[in-house]
Order: sequence, then structure tokens, then C-alpha cells
Amino acid sequence: MPCQIVSKLMRRVALLSVLCLPFAACARPVLYYPTPESVPSTSAKAGNAPPKTPAPRTSTTSTAVPSTKTPLLMIGGSSGTSDMEYLRGRQIIVPVAGASMGKVEDTFDEAREGGRVHRAIDILAPRGTPILSADDGRIIRMTTSGLGGIAMYTEDSEGRIVYYYAHMERFRDDMHPGRALAKGDTIGFVGTTGNAPKDTPHLHFQVMRMPADGRYWAGDPINPYPVLVGSDR
Repeated sequence: MPCQIVSKLMRRVALLSVLCLPFAACARPVLYYPTPESVPSTSAKAGNAPPKTPAPRTSTTSTAVPSTKTPLLMIGGSSGTSDMEYLRGRQIIVPVAGASMGKVEDTFDEAREGGRVHRAIDILAPRGTPILSADDGRIIRMTTSGLGGIAMYTEDSEGRIVYYYAHMERFRDDMHPGRALAKGDTIGFVGTTGNAPKDTPHLHFQVMRMPADGRYWAGDPINPYPVLVGSDR
């Protein structure tokens, strides 16, 4: 009798393992247009994709580390105003070496395919141009997907702002999740990976407020264009 009970338990465990495999194999983060439909893993091992609810399939690998800071809510006036004031206070720099904001268009509110809105700006530059850390902070996540291509999430030194750099040609070799960044550090190089037009190398640069729940990929977007235009003068 005890042997029969053990045998039944082993069969149930094996069945549960088989049922879980499809979910692990199909998992990928939502990157280019972050939404709450995916929950990134806190694993720092390369090649681990986070579990998620169903979403369009693309091949994705990623590495990530959890945020070490408690996200702070923006206060004082409307959230949009306080976000912008805080971002101005960070004195962020144009995140592409040699780029002039005089040649960059404000496409933050432009429509994109699939009914999406850009919620970012595109900074065109020759392929291989260094991509610079716009602010002091640290790397949260490095990933590759069919949309954002080779991309990186970073946070500012206070853990209040998330920066997203997409369509890189490659990361700088010594980059890794958790690494501290100084403003102006080279983090990668301009490219056309993901769904970027292959004849238009550029950096897709997005800025978001770090949500109180720490879901950094799903923060409210903040338009960096007015801040960067001011810093470029």
C-alpha cells in the first residue's frame, strides 16, 4: 500500500512538470512599449526570460537584477509637473555621442503601428556611435527582443526614474546588471536591432517614472525632449 501511494504522488509531480514547460518556453518580456502584461524575473542569469501572460511571440534573452531602492511617489502639484521638474533637476545629457537635439524631432506623442503611441524619442546617428548613460545610476536589465532589439533598462541614483535604451548594435563588453553608471559612460552602440528600420540606425530613448510597485518596465512615460533640448543649448 505505501508503495502505491508513493507511485501515485510521483506520477502527479511528473504531470505538473510537463504542464509547466510550455509557459517557461514561451515567456518573454514586453519591452519596446512596456505594459503590465509581463512580469520580469529577478534572476541575473543570462538567457532566463521572465514568466508572463500571453503576448506576441519573439525570441528574447535577458538578464536582470531587482531594484535595491524603494520607489518614491512624485509629490507636489500634478504628477506630470513634478516628474518633469525632477527630471530637469537630474540634468540628464543627450544619450548619443555627438548628437545635437537641434536635429531630433519630438515624436513622443506620435502614433505607431498596432494602435500604439511612441512615448519616446528617436535619436539618429551613424551605426556604431557610442550610446551614453543619460544620468548617474545603475543598470537594471539587459535584454534582447524582436521589438526593442538589444536594449537596456537603467535607473537614476535615487531609484525614481527609469531609462530605456533600445535598438543597440551591441552592449559595451563590460556592462552587466547591477553595474553602477556615471553620467556619460558608454553603455552600448547605435544600431538597428529589433523592429528598427535596417537603413536607419538610431537610439530609441524612453524615460519612465519608477512605479511604487517596482514594475520598472511599466512606469508612466515622461517626455525627455523638452529637458534634453534645454541641456543642448
